[in-house]
Amino acid sequence: MDIIINHQKIQSALRVIERLVSKNISLPILNTILLKTDGARLRLSATNLEFGINYWIPAKVNKNGEIAVPVRVFSDFFNNIYDEKLSLSVNKNIITINSDNYKTKILGMETKDFPLIPKSQSELRFKINSQSLKGGLLGVLEAASLSETRPEIGGIFININKNKAEFAATDSFRLAEKIINLNSEVSKSFIIPRNTAIEIVRILENINEDLSLNISDNQIFIYGNEFEFISRLIDGHYPEYKKIIPDKYISLVKINKVNLEKNIRMASIFSSSISDVKLKADNNNLQITAQNNDRGEIVANIACLTKEIPFEVSVNYHYLLDGLKLISTENVIINFSGDGSPLVLKGEENKDQTYVIMPLRK
Repeated sequence: MDIIINHQKIQSALRVIERLVSKNISLPILNTILLKTDGARLRLSATNLEFGINYWIPAKVNKNGEIAVPVRVFSDFFNNIYDEKLSLSVNKNIITINSDNYKTKILGMETKDFPLIPKSQSELRFKINSQSLKGGLLGVLEAASLSETRPEIGGIFININKNKAEFAATDSFRLAEKIINLNSEVSKSFIIPRNTAIEIVRILENINEDLSLNISDNQIFIYGNEFEFISRLIDGHYPEYKKIIPDKYISLVKINKVNLEKNIRMASIFSSSISDVKLKADNNNLQITAQNNDRGEIVANIACLTKEIPFEVSVNYHYLLDGLKLISTENVIINFSGDGSPLVLKGEENKDQTYVIMPLRK
């Protein structure tokens, strides 16, 4: 290999892919990034066997070649230099990096043991904007279960239904659903692992472009202009979550989001060991109370708009605050459907985000 690359380009690529590299003692090759020339580009590849990524940057290629380099040494080096152009050459298992101010040699590894990152064999493909995908995942990610006993609810459920994509996540105590518009002829549902969703959100942080998604029976492939990301899917049947969302409500509260969040945080100081706060809505007032035998108690009152009958419900304040983070409107709509039924949060005039919290028993 003998190439010339731009420092900023390779540094940007490394920021995206270095977190995907596993810290594996038994398989040292998984601690590396594969560098390989590909036409007039350099391809950087990384995998932890759960998901993988290929990322391309422009390069002046004088000689083709490849090498696997330790990600930590390689990334730390590029994070601490400022020279604009660098030449990379490979001789056996040593990569030499030269620039105006540095001459560096990094010990690499043979590439024959680097895991093969699969290619899609499926023709099921659709387009989605990168920020829409990111927004859909962020709109439900907090609600995904952290337990490994039920893998299907430890992931994000995505249902593609031609003109819309429904994202959902639940941990059995709360549920989040986010709907985004989509122009597609594809109808398909699948479950992606929570860790995969986190990595996708991070990769798309500063990317705004149309992506191509390809779905096979057990893998998802995401193609951008400069990268492709591959992950396994979760095999299982996702719960019929829409049955949990009430379709009728007996009471409604419209309240300023900032005021509600501030007072929930205040009340949380005095919550008990089960993190409970009580909401009581009546006559255009929302009363928030919490009591702790070791700390004391608090009663906070917030002006709001109430409709229909008064209600009282206890909820986990962590779940309530998580739900408020997902709502982008100035006012929050709290829907109550009866004793023992879920509490439903929505943004004012915003039907694409739904957050459901199961009440705590009295």
